[in-house]
Amino acid sequence: MIIISLGGIVNASRSLMCAYKSELWKNKFKEEDYAQATRFEAIRMRDELNSEINK
Repeated sequence: MIIISLGGIVNASRSLMCAYKSELWKNKFKEEDYAQATRFEAIRMRDELNSEINK
Protein backbone atom coordinates (compact mmCIF):
# COMPACT_ATOMS: atom_id res chain seq x y z
CA MET A 1 0.00 0.00 0.00
CA ILE A 2 1.32 3.45 -0.95
CA ILE A 3 0.19 6.51 0.99
CA ILE A 4 0.74 9.93 -0.52
CA SER A 5 0.40 12.89 1.81
CA LEU A 6 0.65 16.59 1.11
CA GLY A 7 1.89 18.56 4.07
CA GLY A 8 1.33 22.13 4.98
CA ILE A 9 2.62 24.71 7.39
CA VAL A 10 0.37 27.22 9.10
CA ASN A 11 1.96 30.22 10.79
CA ALA A 12 -0.56 31.51 13.29
CA SER A 13 1.74 32.88 15.97
CA ARG A 14 0.27 36.38 16.09
CA SER A 15 -3.35 35.25 16.06
CA LEU A 16 -2.59 32.77 18.83
CA MET A 17 -0.63 35.22 21.00
CA CYS A 18 -3.43 37.79 20.73
CA ALA A 19 -6.36 35.37 20.83
CA TYR A 20 -7.76 37.02 23.97
CA LYS A 21 -8.30 40.20 21.90
CA SER A 22 -10.18 38.52 19.04
CA GLU A 23 -13.91 38.95 18.55
CA LEU A 24 -14.43 35.30 19.34
CA TRP A 25 -12.68 35.30 22.73
CA LYS A 26 -12.56 38.90 24.00
CA ASN A 27 -15.69 38.53 26.14
CA LYS A 28 -14.49 35.25 27.65
CA PHE A 29 -10.85 35.95 28.49
CA LYS A 30 -8.95 38.82 30.06
CA GLU A 31 -5.38 39.71 29.14
CA GLU A 32 -4.01 37.74 32.09
CA ASP A 33 -5.85 34.66 30.74
CA TYR A 34 -3.98 34.83 27.43
CA ALA A 35 -2.61 31.28 27.79
CA GLN A 36 -6.06 29.77 28.13
CA ALA A 37 -7.40 31.86 25.23
CA THR A 38 -4.43 30.72 23.14
CA ARG A 39 -5.24 27.09 23.92
CA PHE A 40 -8.89 27.49 22.95
CA GLU A 41 -7.93 29.26 19.72
CA ALA A 42 -5.38 26.59 18.81
CA ILE A 43 -7.99 23.88 19.31
CA ARG A 44 -10.51 25.84 17.24
CA MET A 45 -7.97 26.27 14.43
CA ARG A 46 -7.02 22.59 14.52
CA ASP A 47 -10.65 21.54 14.30
CA GLU A 48 -11.31 23.96 11.44
CA LEU A 49 -8.29 22.71 9.49
CA ASN A 50 -9.27 19.09 10.07
CA SER A 51 -12.83 19.69 8.89
CA GLU A 52 -11.51 21.25 5.66
CA ILE A 53 -9.05 18.41 5.10
CA ASN A 54 -11.75 15.79 5.61
CA LYS A 55 -14.21 17.25 3.08
